[in-house]
Amino acid sequence: MNRQNLRNQSRNNERGVALLTVLVSILIMSLLTIEFQYSVAIERKLAYSELNQLQAHYLAKSGARFALLRLALFSRANKDKNLEAAKPFLSSIWSLPLPAFPPAQSSLKKLTKSDKDAAEKVLEETKISAGQFTQSISNESSKINLNYLIVPKEKRDGSQLSLNLASGAPPTSLFEYVARLLFNTVSEILKKSENPIDEFGNVRAEEVVFDIMDWVNPNNVNFGTSNKDAFYEQQKPPYKAKRGRFFTLDELKLVKSVEDNLFKKLKPYVTVYSYDGKINLNDATKDVLKAIYPDFTEDDLNKIQEEKAKIGSWSSEDAFVNFVTKTLGRSGFTDLYRDKKEYPFTVNSYSFLIEALGTVPKNKVSIQRKIKVAVALTTASGSAKKSTATNPPDCEKDPDFFWYIAANTCFARPTNEQDCVNNLVGQWVQENGKLGCRLNNQGTIFPPTSTKQAEPNALKILYWMET
Repeated sequence: MNRQNLRNQSRNNERGVALLTVLVSILIMSLLTIEFQYSVAIERKLAYSELNQLQAHYLAKSGARFALLRLALFSRANKDKNLEAAKPFLSSIWSLPLPAFPPAQSSLKKLTKSDKDAAEKVLEETKISAGQFTQSISNESSKINLNYLIVPKEKRDGSQLSLNLASGAPPTSLFEYVARLLFNTVSEILKKSENPIDEFGNVRAEEVVFDIMDWVNPNNVNFGTSNKDAFYEQQKPPYKAKRGRFFTLDELKLVKSVEDNLFKKLKPYVTVYSYDGKINLNDATKDVLKAIYPDFTEDDLNKIQEEKAKIGSWSSEDAFVNFVTKTLGRSGFTDLYRDKKEYPFTVNSYSFLIEALGTVPKNKVSIQRKIKVAVALTTASGSAKKSTATNPPDCEKDPDFFWYIAANTCFARPTNEQDCVNNLVGQWVQENGKLGCRLNNQGTIFPPTSTKQAEPNALKILYWMET
């Protein structure tokens, strides 16, 4: 082979290598371009997804705020004396189911022109371009609060506690009352079942209550067994008793003895969100009243409901107790509930659970965010201590008030030591067999003879969870 041929072959090889290098470079650039385009598409999709999630979040938040507004309106209407006759109907302010907002465009076509124009104007003002929110409010004040099964610190002695739920002996503290209510409720559920063993397993009402109490109480409080974790450590995966309050009702399914069927039956009667752990008699159903006092007959329960419907609502716990003991002749009721301070029921507690859902439809899927809010209507500090009277004679016309010289104002009569010391800077003393508030230069002011409590007038957020 001559030298010229070698040169030509060398040039051809160089050209082949160059071509291969160019092709590889083009391939690499193409792959980088595709990767870049893919990354941009993913980033864009994530950005839109985050925007949609944000829209859904604020839609749910709007639903929660709207529900809080309804409860605030209910609170205001409930304490308005001019609406006293309408009180049995005021619950419709919060309980009335409302459709999703904004309404679907298809529903606007069915409206008259004036209504359609008004609706479109509202939609324009809301600036909601896509999505809807829905909200529901449920009453929690007529349910048994499981978190009040926690034993107070002063009653914990570090040993296994004994609590006889089936006896007729009156409980001595709120946690015992709540345990008794739960025991009565579970007993009734088991009693109504045609075959409780097949439906709930071989479980006793007392066992269910003690297992729940062991779950929420600290390690030095035991009811069922000294080793709280023995059952839970055998589960897959293993876990331990919480030893603290419930955050959600679904946690109850983790507790020993509470199987799925029992949880479904028990769920309508229990809560973890009510404010003071006491059941509002004005909201209580027949089943709840039966849990309060199992000796109530069906006729008794009907008469209680009829009396409440006639008077509108129970004005005080004493009014309910008097009706039960005197009208119904159930004298054993006061034997069971002797201490008024530890009544597991009240007439002035309002607790609600708000569930708001924000939804943004995208193609074939919907992006949703949910907000759950537990709220209570309470009496704000200092809110019920003044009347509209501006002088002593007008003030003294109302037996629940007195003219407070130091502040030159008409104040509500103190009912306890906290009112006396904190609000009136007085001394809580006993005179002539009665407790009262001793004030400088004014003598002793005794509580009012009536037992009617102040109406709740403030919203208190108990729990707020976003998912």
